[in-house]
This record gives sequence, C-alpha cells and structure tokens, in this order.
Amino acid sequence: MLSIHYLAQSSAAYLVARLPEGQNKPQVEVVAFGLEVALGASLQLIAFVAVAWYLGLLPEMMAALITMATYRLLAGGVHCSAYYRCLILSLLTLVLLASLGRWLASILGGSLMVGVVAVFAASLVIAWRRAPADTAAAPIINPVRRARLKKACYLWLVLWLAVVSLGYYLGWPGSSTLASSLMALVFQGFALTPPGFAVVGRADGLLKRLLPLDKKLEGRR
Repeated sequence: MLSIHYLAQSSAAYLVARLPEGQNKPQVEVVAFGLEVALGASLQLIAFVAVAWYLGLLPEMMAALITMATYRLLAGGVHCSAYYRCLILSLLTLVLLASLGRWLASILGGSLMVGVVAVFAASLVIAWRRAPADTAAAPIINPVRRARLKKACYLWLVLWLAVVSLGYYLGWPGSSTLASSLMALVFQGFALTPPGFAVVGRADGLLKRLLPLDKKLEGRR
C-alpha cells in the first residue's frame, strides 16, 4: 500500500536532486514534511467534499470543517496517532456534525441564536481554562506564544459570533449551515478538555484495532 509519507519522501528526494548544483539546496526532510502536509490536507479535502456532495450535506459539512479547522489552528487539541485514522475519524465526525446541524436547526427554529450565544459563552470559558491545548508531540513551551494563542482564541470566538449572527439575520447561508458550525464549535471545545482527549484516544485505539494498517504503511516507508 502506497503511503503519503513514502510518496512525499520520494518526491522530495527527486525534486532536491533536480536542483542545479552549486545552489543552497534544502534538506530532503524539510521538503518531504511540507509535501506530506500538503498531500494529506488535499486528500482530506477531496474526501470530505466528495462524501458531503454524495450525502447532500455539502454546505453543512463545509461549515463544520471550516469552523473546526480554523479554531483548531489556534486552540490545539487531541490528535490521532496515524493519518488514515485521522481521515476516517474526521470524516465520520463531520458527517455527524452536519446531520446534527440539520436536526438542531429544525428543532430550534427562530431560537437558534439562543444556542449560539450559549455555546459562545461556554467556549470562552473553555478557551480561558484549556486553550491552547498542546500534546506531547507538539508541546507549547514558550509562555509568550501560549498567551498569544489564547488571545487569538478569544478573538476568533468573537469573530465567529459576529459572522454567525450576521448570517442568521441576513438569512444566509441557511440555519442548518449555521447550526452545523455551532455543533462543530461544541465538538472542538470538547476536544480541548480531558474527557475530549480520552474519547478521541479511545476512538483512535478502536480504529487501530479494526484497521491495523500501521505495519503495512510502515513497510512502504
């Protein structure tokens, strides 16, 4: 089985070797890391869009994806231990959040903004207590950087509230899309907490047992 890591390493070695002699060539590992991130993100986006289109959940899933991805950049959170498990778990999560968003929009109706304000307030508290949530693989040691990320989380939440409020009162892009963004923020806030770390860790372990692809992928590196 061809892995993204193997493809990125091979492509990086080829690209660096093709550079003219005498130039300050970048390290293969650095180029490979950038390629691996780009390839992984592209594959995830293609998979998300394809599944969302097939299920008829494109606006809702994209709203959930944008909300989770942008907030996660600042707030951090738990990670899966392998790319393919991250892809599967993220895809299942987005489908669930989009479906819940449609259901929530139909239940709340004109009271959607009550839920938005409540989630915003709860998210501020979680950000104050937990953000940015680092991991052993990506610790945040610098206190100045930690403080800046926390402030950025506050600003992101205020911006999110403004965008969702404006969308609600303008009637665009639709209540189910806004509700999906709301559910995504709930999930991402939960992912910053110790119970969130535990739940994702258990899901990661379950997928590892159900789909033991690690050794096969490692063999292609």
